[in-house]
Amino acid sequence: MFGRRNGLGLIAATLLAFAPSAVHATPFQKVGAVEVGLQLGGLFFLDDAAVPFETDAPAFQQLLDDTFTYTLSGTYNFTRMFGLELALSFAPAEVNRMSYFTTHLDFVVHPITHDWFVPFVGIGPSLALGFPQDGAGAGDDVDPGANLVAGVKLYPWENVGFRVDLRYLVRLATADDSADGSSEVTGHDLALSGGLFVSFGGEGKKEPVLLDTDGDGFLDNVDACPKVPGVETAKGCPDADGDTIVDAKDACPDDAGPLEYDGCPDSDGDTVVDKSDRCPTEPGVVALKGCPDTDADTIANLDDRCPKIPGELKYQGCPPPPPEEVVKKFSGAIQGITFDLNSDVIQPSSFTILDEAARVLKEYPQVEVMIEGHTSAEGSRELNIDLSDRRAKSVKTYLVGKGIGADRLQTKGFGPDNPVAPNDTEANRSLNRRIEFKLLRQ
Repeated sequence: MFGRRNGLGLIAATLLAFAPSAVHATPFQKVGAVEVGLQLGGLFFLDDAAVPFETDAPAFQQLLDDTFTYTLSGTYNFTRMFGLELALSFAPAEVNRMSYFTTHLDFVVHPITHDWFVPFVGIGPSLALGFPQDGAGAGDDVDPGANLVAGVKLYPWENVGFRVDLRYLVRLATADDSADGSSEVTGHDLALSGGLFVSFGGEGKKEPVLLDTDGDGFLDNVDACPKVPGVETAKGCPDADGDTIVDAKDACPDDAGPLEYDGCPDSDGDTVVDKSDRCPTEPGVVALKGCPDTDADTIANLDDRCPKIPGELKYQGCPPPPPEEVVKKFSGAIQGITFDLNSDVIQPSSFTILDEAARVLKEYPQVEVMIEGHTSAEGSRELNIDLSDRRAKSVKTYLVGKGIGADRLQTKGFGPDNPVAPNDTEANRSLNRRIEFKLLRQ
């Protein structure tokens, strides 16, 4: 008889022979891989009276002795942790007068997936069938059951490894009332085996495929925008204005600007970016949307009728206009301004009225005046136009001398072209010789 002790000794020797002398890091369980293994081991009958038999024949009375078993297994790994295994075990009629065949379908779990050491456990249904050596008595008795397996896989090479496992099997009794009146007994078996397995297919060590999806010369693994062509200064992202700020984060993608202004330019350097600056070419203040306020009256020069003179908003940035009586006094012909005969020299009698005009102009600095010179019709028109023009300029020179800005005063000579009376009497001609003020702005 083979015996349990001898069987265990043979299995231990077999496993020692198969054990690798050195292991090294290789791929462990592979997703989608198929493993095919062939193992040699021992089959131990914990209840040696549980012998399969037919109900149509006398029970097969010989007790079962422990024996050899050969196992062919196939495993499919759904993931590195979970798999499904089909194992076919065969114990030939060498020790017993019966050959013993079992099939196991197990759900397998690999709780630890080390690079070379992979323990596993499995559970599932089984079918057991015994065949007497003489071919009589048990061939039709198929016993269902269940099994529990635990073991370890060793990977000394990438696709070839060693496997050791211990399987516990329960064979349910399905036959009774045989010809001699006996009934089948539920069996409990233990199988210890070891051997080689080969792994096919599944994932392996894949070198990463480096792509450049957007074709901009920057591989996807270093491209911050792998689906949109870009430039190096923006790490592979588009930057239309070349300011190193990617278009997606650039508030002004078509105009180069610094990072502190979110990529928008500030041409005049007043901290108001051009797109929000009403006066992008002139430094201004933030409160006035980037426009200057020369007279500091809180009205931007752009909206100020009097940008150099502090004023009020209701007068468009100018001071209040002069009273109506002042306007009337210094509008139209100014009585009292006279000149030497055929000359642009102002007579001293005119200084009083001119000084009063200068005072009013100083009081209302927003007022601008057109000074017009007019003559009577004696002499040639050309000489009279020249004389009237020189007289208007003489008045301007006098007022400038009194502190009135030259830019507030304009002059023009009309000669005899705009008479206010017929040139038929000296009195009427005297009326046509005049200086007129016209208020251009007040």
